[in-house]
Amino acid sequence: MRYLLSFVLAFLLGSYANAQTNNTNLLAQSPDGKTVKLVWFFNHMPKSVTGFDIKRKDGLEDWRKLNRSPILPGISLKKELTPTGIDNAEAVRISEKLRDLLKSGTIKEYTLSDFVKRWSNNDKAIQDIFALAELDYDISLMAGLGFEDHTVTQKTDYQYGLFVAGTDSLLAQLSWNYGEIPDLNVIQEITSRTTPATQRGIQLLWTADAQKMKMGYISGFNIYKKGIRMNDRPITAQDASTYIWTDKNAPVNTMDQYSISAESLFGIEGIIKSYTFNPAEHPAEYHKPIVTNVTSQGYYFKDGTLVQWTFPAEAEKYIKGFYVEKDNIPNGYTKVSDLLPPSTRSFSDKTGSHANYYLRARVVAVYNDKSQMAGTEKLYSYFASPEAPKPQNTTLKVTVEDKKTVMYLSWDAPISGDNTTHQYRIYQFDNLNDKFVMLADKIASNNTVYKQVLPPNGVNKYKFYVVALNRAGSESMQGDIVSWQVAPPDDKNGKK
Repeated sequence: MRYLLSFVLAFLLGSYANAQTNNTNLLAQSPDGKTVKLVWFFNHMPKSVTGFDIKRKDGLEDWRKLNRSPILPGISLKKELTPTGIDNAEAVRISEKLRDLLKSGTIKEYTLSDFVKRWSNNDKAIQDIFALAELDYDISLMAGLGFEDHTVTQKTDYQYGLFVAGTDSLLAQLSWNYGEIPDLNVIQEITSRTTPATQRGIQLLWTADAQKMKMGYISGFNIYKKGIRMNDRPITAQDASTYIWTDKNAPVNTMDQYSISAESLFGIEGIIKSYTFNPAEHPAEYHKPIVTNVTSQGYYFKDGTLVQWTFPAEAEKYIKGFYVEKDNIPNGYTKVSDLLPPSTRSFSDKTGSHANYYLRARVVAVYNDKSQMAGTEKLYSYFASPEAPKPQNTTLKVTVEDKKTVMYLSWDAPISGDNTTHQYRIYQFDNLNDKFVMLADKIASNNTVYKQVLPPNGVNKYKFYVVALNRAGSESMQGDIVSWQVAPPDDKNGKK
């Protein structure tokens, strides 16, 4: 509510200077192009003002007072409401509403003098009444801050003026054209989501045109379910762009019909837009992506990281895609990817990281209903480790064991004091593609011999080399390349 009040008043001061004088903001709006509703607010009300008159000019005519007696500020059951331009039946309705509000403690009674005194001192209690008036035009009439003109008959331009009661002292004025009605068609998109943990509860979410909201003096929105209004006062934004309302007792497994409309601070309602909740469009469970692995794509993570995760394939139809986020602790999570397609399960983050850091990665699933589910995070360390020394004295021996050709690849163990060599990796030359490819990985540092049975009808020549890995998974320089040539048919002793 505080956000709404400051938002509206800031807009009025910035955009409608012609409708105000000094500290007074006078606004008008018509529901049908004939009846004109007025409302006024003060930034700081002079203590000398104890009542108001509304006057109107038709074209070039002189000012003509519309209220038969002064409009008095204040909140009281004893105060007459008909000076605000409403008829007796409407006055009775608003009086009964005031009685209920006083009984519930929503507002308090203030005498004229007390109200003016508090108002001129910017009292919080009076500011709260302003905030309530922003949400309910009836309260503007109760508090002596509004007037309804039902006497417009000519198709012409009009001037309305707010005066100090019984004087020609003009506080503010504005112009209004006959037939002018507001554009309150501000709702852009309506979606929904469920709260399946309890199997009850439907949340409606919608967006609105911010510029139209300002021009239409929108105070909030109304929710209807099967034609019945569900809210007492207009629903306001949680922030500048988010509108959410929850039907807490609605079952999530049946279809429901809802409608939403915008309402201005004059109590005028816009076009009612309908929305059907269909349980088939929502998941029975909101799954979270689970990060399974974060690995370096280069030396010390300088070339980025590969993030991999799992997510149920059957739930892909409910999501728009994934975001990958990274936290360079303690800076907090930031997005490192665009929205990735629902079938994606890995992402290469090309941004490098500084050494000597702990980092976290997580993946966020963005559902079609605008829900965002952040999955489990993966912590990984990025502490620079010196490069391991290359393996020394690599040798290759080929023998025949049980009528099978077996090769033994060996190299020297780490020298004393080497605390950087963590594992080994072996590469073999691929003759078909003319390049070395990985043959074996994650060989422990205390194992310096690799055995492999060679196929009986293999290639004519084999070549290998070994690299060492540090704890960051970075490779050392490659060891010596060793090779073995298959012996010719007349030579029973193979050559190395």
